Amino acid sequence: MNNYTRHVLASKAEQLTADYKTRNPNYPTHKGMDFTDDAGKCVIVAVADGVVDSCRSDVIGVDHTYNTAGNYVRIKHPNGIYTRYLHLETGSACVKTGQTVKAGAKLGMMGNTGDSYGKHLHFDVCANGEYVDPLPYLTGAKGFGTNTAQQPEDEPAYPELRKGDKVVLAKAPLYAASTSSKKANTVTGIYYIYADGIINGRIRITTPKGCADCTGWVNAADCKTDKPVNSTPTTGKAPAPVALKVGDKVRVRDDALTYSGERLSSWVYDTVFDVQQVGTLSKNDYIVIGLNGQVTAGMRLNDLTKTS
Repeated sequence: MNNYTRHVLASKAEQLTADYKTRNPNYPTHKGMDFTDDAGKCVIVAVADGVVDSCRSDVIGVDHTYNTAGNYVRIKHPNGIYTRYLHLETGSACVKTGQTVKAGAKLGMMGNTGDSYGKHLHFDVCANGEYVDPLPYLTGAKGFGTNTAQQPEDEPAYPELRKGDKVVLAKAPLYAASTSSKKANTVTGIYYIYADGIINGRIRITTPKGCADCTGWVNAADCKTDKPVNSTPTTGKAPAPVALKVGDKVRVRDDALTYSGERLSSWVYDTVFDVQQVGTLSKNDYIVIGLNGQVTAGMRLNDLTKTS
């Protein structure tokens, strides 16, 4: 791939074996890009600077049901975007959760663990809670932010915006992404917050119809609302837990454990569940989730995010 400016293999000789869903009619649900190369012992490296959000290295062999990610490393980048590197060789992950890594840092070795049908690397990118096309990040068309930890002294205070909040905009610059430097348009009128999380001072909005195809990013400071201003800007952190009732739709927070401390299967974090029981075992924060009437797990309230 000669047009790549960033790489996920130390050899810099990535060979694409399965593409992202929009370019892959035979696998339209594929959330990332699969790679191999001819180098034999393939070293997996970080595509950009970031902090290891989670990792695993103890999955042995192929598992198409439970540990579908196999051994993996997940990195959070400065602009709040996450990248994942899946199916690593057993015992090869050489980073730890919380560790800061630089672009090109070794993460592990290519393997064939989890829901895998041959030795390869599955690489994906998650932005604002959704898996997006990794290609622009590999070619350099999109970035991962900088490592600047301090907010500028003149950083504006933001309203405490959450998904579904109504906001009023007046000739506000509209951007295609939180990292875009080029204004796509200006918008005026009533809009709604499409998803939680302020990234790079921007938040994603949608039309009153809530159509994902009609969304864009605006500066959070341009959003007028009757909510109080928070002088400590939120930057993609999860909202505080809200009360749940039977029938609510929820997602499990990344890498949360069950109420009893057990590890969950990787597919759980990408699935919307039904709340089946609330407050059992005399514990108000104990929530039973499941699908189609079947129990999946008992979870803590603050490890769940309500989706509807």
